[in-house]
Amino acid sequence: MGEDGNLMGFERKRDGKHRDTEVKRKRVSPLEGFYLYCVRKSRGASSLFLTKGIDEKGGVFTRTYQGLEAVVSKVSLEEFDSETIHIKAQNDLQWIKEKAVLHETVIEEAMRNGGEILSLIPMKFGTIFKEEKALQETLNKHHEQFKDTLEKLEGKQEWGVKAYLTDQNKFEQAVKENNAAIQEKEREIAGLPEGMAFFMEEELKEVISSEVNKELHHVVEGLYESLSRQAEASVHNNILGRELTGKREPMILNAACLVAEEKIEEFKEAAQRLNQEIQEKGIYLEFSGPWPAYHFPTLEK
Repeated sequence: MGEDGNLMGFERKRDGKHRDTEVKRKRVSPLEGFYLYCVRKSRGASSLFLTKGIDEKGGVFTRTYQGLEAVVSKVSLEEFDSETIHIKAQNDLQWIKEKAVLHETVIEEAMRNGGEILSLIPMKFGTIFKEEKALQETLNKHHEQFKDTLEKLEGKQEWGVKAYLTDQNKFEQAVKENNAAIQEKEREIAGLPEGMAFFMEEELKEVISSEVNKELHHVVEGLYESLSRQAEASVHNNILGRELTGKREPMILNAACLVAEEKIEEFKEAAQRLNQEIQEKGIYLEFSGPWPAYHFPTLEK
């Protein structure tokens, strides 16, 4: 978030105000800014964070404004200005990956701070302010928006749901045994002379592929709809490749569910029951949480 008040972007402009000599001396290089991780309701007491800040040097602390609490750390503006981050994003993906993990680790600790799960609004990676005054002005400007979002998240937790196709052959066989279109094509081929049957086998493969894909989509949507009924809100996320999941099996479902705290156990039991039902088809379902509500706060710029 820059000083221009862009909630989800990088700092883009200076405020242009004159600074006296004393202030300039305090801002001698390296300049320090405030890196914002998340916003939550004020807890009325100071919080201690075990996790270091995103620069792995300074500590994480909070600043309170009108009942809101900003979780921040100080960072060097030379290392974390928007231009540097953009360059790193293009040329040093390992640096970006490591910093993104630190960013998320702080947010998770802020969510669990004090031994309870706290509602909070995660900020986008790279949300930086040059001065505390700019941070305060932005929190004041969007105070009602933050407050309303936090109230909507109160008493709810985000849970992730993912499904993987662990056995393609088992799933295909299950489809073939119960699919009328495939069975009809097989009977048609069985009644043909050997020469013609050979060419029809290619058509059968196309039918099998089409029907398997249809059934896979049907199963995935069924899983999503079943778990969505246990949640206050749900959303589809992008399917991740093997290089990101670290699994050999392809991901077929990636979703997030916002679940009321009193329904968490029902949600988990439903997920476990669904997993047992689909494992015989060669599909595995996993769920995890609670996570910071990355997918549900909707903040206008």
